[in-house]
Amino acid sequence: MSEIIELAEKANTIIAKIIKGDYMVKPFKEEIQAVSAIEKESDDLAFRISEEITGGAISPNIIDELLESVQHADNIVDDYHNLGRELGRMSCVVLENCIIDHGWNDLFSSMLDLADIALSKLEKLLSASDIKQILETRKEIEDLEEKGDSIKDAGFDKLYATSPKLNYLQFYHYSEVLHLCDDILDAAEDFSDSIVSVVTSMLK
Repeated sequence: MSEIIELAEKANTIIAKIIKGDYMVKPFKEEIQAVSAIEKESDDLAFRISEEITGGAISPNIIDELLESVQHADNIVDDYHNLGRELGRMSCVVLENCIIDHGWNDLFSSMLDLADIALSKLEKLLSASDIKQILETRKEIEDLEEKGDSIKDAGFDKLYATSPKLNYLQFYHYSEVLHLCDDILDAAEDFSDSIVSVVTSMLK
């Protein structure tokens, strides 16, 4: 599962580059295709891991938790794929007489920075050797998700406050990207929760 998290980190780096590179001015077709390829690789890897879990000598009481963990890990990469597709669609749109507020890119980037930290902590969690370290790391990931929620809420406050100046497509797009960035952090927290569930089940 660490390999899936490494794929998510690669996707995060590419998506961050797209946003910081001002995707609403120029398209990033190769980068978006790269994220799609990463998503496919993650799907294949998740399938193989799930097969190994169900076909191996795994205790029945943790099989469901392990399979759920694999799905949560793959969901993180899926969320990056969905975000890349949304950025790609918007980069192909020509908005006439619309003001582009670059502050949105900074806001999205701040959420991706949190996601990058969360992913590194997921790797730490997966390599942790004791339950105390696992629980502490899980709490750190929860704190990052809560910080992301605060940024998302501030983003929606800004979105509605500036809505009279926005094209309807801009409003929808900014809303969608806020949700998708938040989904990534949520998926990271869900994955950490599932790993804790696996470990605690093994200790019973």
